[in-house]
Amino acid sequence: MKKIIIGSIASLSLMVLMTGCGQNVPLVVKNMNNEDKCVAYNQQLFKVNNYIDKVERTSAFHLQEAAVALQDPQISTSNNKKDMLKDANKRKIGILENMKTYGCKAYKK
Repeated sequence: MKKIIIGSIASLSLMVLMTGCGQNVPLVVKNMNNEDKCVAYNQQLFKVNNYIDKVERTSAFHLQEAAVALQDPQISTSNNKKDMLKDANKRKIGILENMKTYGCKAYKK
């Protein structure tokens, strides 16, 4: 009986050691060059512009219901039309400033 208990404890401890529980996972950082950053900023800008267009086309009455479908926490968390547009325009200005620092050109509609 002692052999079975000792064997099971040893095998369980070996399994725990082999799984790597508690070990730090190395952080993988993608090295992005300027062109990759410009593409990423253009994608963000395109997303924000689409969001602004959708909000502007929707009436304020229907926007409270549609805010759930349009909700993008990176742009705005509000369901008020004025606040949504204000937040989206702030986000757009921030993206354009970042593009300017990297020398990126905005896409054309």
